[in-house]
Amino acid sequence: MSEHPASMDGAPDGKLILVVDDEFDVLSAYTMLFEFSGFRVLTAGNGAEALAAARRQRPDIVVSDYMMPVMNGADMCVAWRADPALSAIPIIMTSAGILPRAPVPPYDSFYRKPVAFDVLLAEIRRLIAAA
Repeated sequence: MSEHPASMDGAPDGKLILVVDDEFDVLSAYTMLFEFSGFRVLTAGNGAEALAAARRQRPDIVVSDYMMPVMNGADMCVAWRADPALSAIPIIMTSAGILPRAPVPPYDSFYRKPVAFDVLLAEIRRLIAAA
């Protein structure tokens, strides 16, 4: 886990994105792109790390992979929504694999990888504005 300062002051008010993925290259790419877009970034390598990080420093939004070791994205979402301190924070789920269907998905949005960054960024801004 690491926090990186934003590289562009003011845009979008230094909101904190928690990026959760077990692939270092994905974490690095998202960190660079989100920081360039004015966000602060916190990273975690699995759902358990993400929950611990969010309890220490509350993010404004989460972008998470679905398939990860230790605690996958689905289990993280269930635990996330059960925690009153975190339950209102929007979650965007991403996956390169097949995502099982839940009657009521525990996340706010889902995107199949690879996700076009401008599409992901627009959804992040939309969800943060609605929160």
